[in-house]
Amino acid sequence: MASPNPSPPRAPSIEPKIELTRKQRIGIPILLAVPILALFGLFGETRGQAHTTSGSIDVEVSYPARFRYRQVQSLHVSVRNLSTTVADTMRVSFDTAYISRFSSVRFDPAAKSAYTVDLTDVKPSESRLVSVELWGQDYGSHRGTVVARHGTDSAIVHLSTFVFP
Repeated sequence: MASPNPSPPRAPSIEPKIELTRKQRIGIPILLAVPILALFGLFGETRGQAHTTSGSIDVEVSYPARFRYRQVQSLHVSVRNLSTTVADTMRVSFDTAYISRFSSVRFDPAAKSAYTVDLTDVKPSESRLVSVELWGQDYGSHRGTVVARHGTDSAIVHLSTFVFP
């Protein structure tokens, strides 16, 4: 007759091992790298600076180099009259290919025509500021220019902004 509480047999000894497919071997390091790169600021918002000078115009631009989709960032353009006379009109134009990649774009002072702001009666050595509010509409890299003109003189600044999904 069998005993009333028999003990089960011992489990066999099995070596623990991990088997990964080729896709898993590639994917796991990528999944681990993303939060580490985020901690070091790779996916964070950054600003860029650009500066150029021509004969009678000095232009300095502060723009968003990286930011997130549907976030609002500002672009600032400082234009200075380097000539010894009053500039009756300095025109600041923004590249249509660049600005059209953003939504709800607002200019201060207001744009008189498509993405163009006129600065009137700029005294010698006086600086004026043009601010543009950009709302990230399209993902990806967006490149363009800002052109400041006075008479036949012009200064061109190149911009590049990356919008993360």
